[in-house]
Amino acid sequence: MPVRAALALSSVFLTTAFAVPLFAQTPTTTLPFASGAFICSYTGGKVSPDVICSPTTSSNRHAENVVDRILKPIGLMRNFKVIECSNTDNCFATVLKGQRFIVYDGAFMAQIEEETETDWSAISIMAHEIGHHLQGHTIDGRGGQPIKEIEADKFSGFVLHQLGASLEDATVAVRALGDEHATSTHPAKPARVEAIRKGWLEAEAMYPKSRTVIKTPTAMAPKPINTSSGSVAAARPVVTPTKAPSQPSGNRTTVGCVSGDCEDGTGVFVYPTRERYAGEFEEGDKHGEGIEYYADGKVKYKGNFRDNLRSDYGVYYYRNGDKYAGWFKNNMPNGKGIYYFADGDKVEATFKNGQPVQ
Repeated sequence: MPVRAALALSSVFLTTAFAVPLFAQTPTTTLPFASGAFICSYTGGKVSPDVICSPTTSSNRHAENVVDRILKPIGLMRNFKVIECSNTDNCFATVLKGQRFIVYDGAFMAQIEEETETDWSAISIMAHEIGHHLQGHTIDGRGGQPIKEIEADKFSGFVLHQLGASLEDATVAVRALGDEHATSTHPAKPARVEAIRKGWLEAEAMYPKSRTVIKTPTAMAPKPINTSSGSVAAARPVVTPTKAPSQPSGNRTTVGCVSGDCEDGTGVFVYPTRERYAGEFEEGDKHGEGIEYYADGKVKYKGNFRDNLRSDYGVYYYRNGDKYAGWFKNNMPNGKGIYYFADGDKVEATFKNGQPVQ
């Protein structure tokens, strides 16, 4: 996520006259910033020159529990100091005198949870900052770089999958806080979302959340949006997608896996309908990224699959020229998406079981 570098902690002492351990015995500590050390800021904004920190608050203990929860799936113990700093309006990772810190603003974290209506947003922010520490970004002396953000984003996506978050949950924070435009230190929001998606899908490939018992050889076409429900699309007739044209009986096009590894790898599989799929497989199922083609060779669907079903983000191309781009679950549009009519009109909504609900 957004990370602005080239800020630093020069000292945590209130005055140079007190030589005490970091944050020891003091209810609040002022952190005057100067240049020198790396600070990874989640939102990319500048941090106040004088940060007031409270290392012993109850919310700080909660934050430590969140950090422990993030580290547990990867088998690591917490070796970061977690401290609440009330006027940062941010969350960031830094190193001071060899000690690694996760610094956060409790009000900022509570606000993002309220805005996104889920605590996964705060957890993903913490995971991102931990990712910076674990990958050495805070100690390499090279400041903020877009590649560091991509790596931390991917780590966040992987960990949130392991914690039980959906792909949509894993990306909710960056969608709310990410910048649409790239900077010298941070990629644009779409690139960050893609990095989280890759991390999440990588974890899914290694540790599937669930597998369906019934496996279908060819994913069904999603139903067109219902125009009789009085929704925003009610005035627009949507033509039901036509069945892919069949090939002449004399056509002896090979059926089955025609190239690559259609069991556990990347390959091309041709179905009896002459439709085909090119992409990733797992245990003989379409699983991962891939493209479905109609029998005439035109693209039918491009996106992600789980256990032979269209899942997560993808684009479906209807025979009548309409198109749906958005989130899928169990073959059906579920989540945020846009239905494009062939003449240029569109319906942008949240879909449930293939129908817009708002």
